Amino acid sequence: MTAVFMLSSAFALAQGAANAKEAWDMERCIAYAMTHATEITQKKIEAQNAREDRGMAVAGFMPQLSADISSQWSWGRNVDPETNTYNTVTTFGNGYGIGGFMTLFDGGRTYNTFRKAVTTIRQSYNAVVQAKDEKAIEVMACYVDALYSAASVRLAKDKLDDSRQLLRKTQRMEEMGEKSFPDVAQTEAQVADDEYSVEHLMTQSEKALLTLQKAMGMTADDRKSFSIEGDGNVVELRGMASDGGTGVCPFLPALLTAENAVRTSRFDLKIAWGNIMPSLSVGGGVNTSYYRNLSGGTTSPRFSRQLKDNMGEYVYATLKIPLFNYSSYKAVRKARNNVRIAEEVLAETRRKTDYDYREALAECEGYEREVPLMVRKVASDSLAHRLNTRKYEEGLLSVFDLHTSAQTLHDSRVRLLQTRLMAMIKRRLVCYYESGKIMWRK
Repeated sequence: MTAVFMLSSAFALAQGAANAKEAWDMERCIAYAMTHATEITQKKIEAQNAREDRGMAVAGFMPQLSADISSQWSWGRNVDPETNTYNTVTTFGNGYGIGGFMTLFDGGRTYNTFRKAVTTIRQSYNAVVQAKDEKAIEVMACYVDALYSAASVRLAKDKLDDSRQLLRKTQRMEEMGEKSFPDVAQTEAQVADDEYSVEHLMTQSEKALLTLQKAMGMTADDRKSFSIEGDGNVVELRGMASDGGTGVCPFLPALLTAENAVRTSRFDLKIAWGNIMPSLSVGGGVNTSYYRNLSGGTTSPRFSRQLKDNMGEYVYATLKIPLFNYSSYKAVRKARNNVRIAEEVLAETRRKTDYDYREALAECEGYEREVPLMVRKVASDSLAHRLNTRKYEEGLLSVFDLHTSAQTLHDSRVRLLQTRLMAMIKRRLVCYYESGKIMWRK
């Protein structure tokens, strides 16, 4: 029984390892992008919002119903609720009401709003289909680019092997006296150039694979076992960019902006919920009046006296309960969808920042590996050019060949300068993603 269990476990582990190395074809990459790409998810949620807008437009044809309860306490000079005359009494009263309204005609505004909402729904469905088509095209292009980059690496490695074999053969021929030292130097320069090309193309291949994963919206868990296959060879990421961790600083401005957008959308959702909840309000006031009889001969009390005698105070509380408001319920669902959109944008921002960091890290490490290779190539080209100059002075080399040698040395020096500068700027970019600080910001 134990042996059977051990064999089953070994088979399961072997099967898991086989699945981990299973290559993804183009159709599988496209299908993954259809369910994980943020652009498509946003378009789907926007289509749901369009349906909620249609529901809000339908609410224009429905009545709105609400109830309210109020209490008032008055003292001083006020209206006696029993006799409806002014008196100096203290009163307390409650009021209850229920009411509603329904729009019968508004110039076609509600009807046209509904028709517009229906048209928007059709437009949103087309937007989802368009987003899927564009994402499929993007994934196909990135997939082919990744395969092309991988194939370029294999071709460059084959060329490097041929150059190394030629160098070994040339060195043996020099020992036998059939080739001169300038021929060996020229061959060594070609090997250095091929080594640089292999390293540079490997960096480009890694960038292409990262771009494909970014277009697919691939998560960190799926990225661990992701690989593609071309010409019978499995193409995978190498180095730090292949692991599931991330060194991105969580306080980058782009991440903080997306997080604040999520908070704002959640507050909007709470506000929408508040529109369908009961509301309680309190208030109070002071009132007074002045009058003068202009018809009779009686003398009215003076102004200051009336302000004091006619003064009354009151406080009140009102509870309002919405009973039926269809558009408010639809507004809540739309606000909930907006929260989902903001969360998707935040997830996409984090994913994009992580991929940008990985791409910058891959480029930085690639350029740093290319610098010593370019230094070696410049030294080889410089030696070959000096020997070619001597051969030209001895009449053994044409002007055209000498110019070609000088141009090769110049191109190598320019590429070395460019590689060093790119390594420096990419290293600073990596530091920015890891620390969240850049040179100009204090």
